[in-house]
Amino acid sequence: MTKNILILTITCLATFGFVTGQSINKETILFDGIYETTCEFEDKDDDEGSQYYLRFYPDGKVISVGTDCEGTADELKDWFHYDGEQVSKGIYKIKGNKISFSTTGKAGTVSYHGQLIMDNVIKAKWKSFINGEKGRQEYRFIKMTGLK
Repeated sequence: MTKNILILTITCLATFGFVTGQSINKETILFDGIYETTCEFEDKDDDEGSQYYLRFYPDGKVISVGTDCEGTADELKDWFHYDGEQVSKGIYKIKGNKISFSTTGKAGTVSYHGQLIMDNVIKAKWKSFINGEKGRQEYRFIKMTGLK
């Protein structure tokens, strides 16, 4: 009887953690694509807008880049990789459902602190050490084939 209660308790705890997303770790960061924000326009005269991308690697590396909204995520395939010249690079850390990382490129460093909401969503606050700006963004995962 005690053994059955112990097994039931462990099963319930494991299920609760899975359902509520409390057991998120590196395995829930997806590596077969990129995370993308929606296009943002700074003001009514901004006809290009800005969009931001993140890509995570199983070894703890992360890259980021910002572009205008005219292109598509698919157009990033050829140059959005860890050895790409245009990308900012860093190392990510995950604790529970929290993720943090900084990426550094030619212009400087941006730090990110956020939450893994589901396998395919990251909500993050960021701070630029380039220009002092701060903000929040939601990144949604896009599965992609042919990434370098």
